[in-house]
Amino acid sequence: MKKCFSLRVYLLVPLLTFLCSHLFAGDKGTAPSQDYISCAVITSEHLTTLQLYQRGVSLDVALSSLPKINREAKKRVHYIYSLAKKIGILNAYADINTNFARCSTLAYKIHGKPAKDFIDYGYYYCAGESKIRYEAILYTDRYMNLEKVIKKTPDTHIKVAIDYFKLIKNKGILAAFDLTANNLKSCINNLN
Repeated sequence: MKKCFSLRVYLLVPLLTFLCSHLFAGDKGTAPSQDYISCAVITSEHLTTLQLYQRGVSLDVALSSLPKINREAKKRVHYIYSLAKKIGILNAYADINTNFARCSTLAYKIHGKPAKDFIDYGYYYCAGESKIRYEAILYTDRYMNLEKVIKKTPDTHIKVAIDYFKLIKNKGILAAFDLTANNLKSCINNLN
């Protein structure tokens, strides 16, 4: 199962990222000026939707349970359910996290690191934390060797990498993706 997931992730993620980039595009097919807030909010929607799918919530129940959902958000819910059904939950998590990293990287290229007293700074921080956790998942899946995972991890996040390694070893990659989704949403909620 592990090798199968790794192969799918490393082959499918670039293709899916290209195909799914419309999720972050404007109505006329042009990329909007990305910012950390839009990247985080859309990713949070995607992850919440995928978690509902993962837990067996029907599309109709998901749509009715999401508060004040607009037409574009409904399209994204439909899309995530369709994506998860088509490529599987693990690959959908990988795709969403990859798109978030790319969106945040684009925001950084456009806006740079925000000042700590700007509202964007909190979202910038959440994006960085999410990226480190996603990388810990990928490194663990790739190497299944704690020393190699730690070597690839920033010194400030060694404990996070160790915790993710243990979680994946004990409960699997899906549990790690689910935790990463919850961590991102908690980080964002703490900003409000």
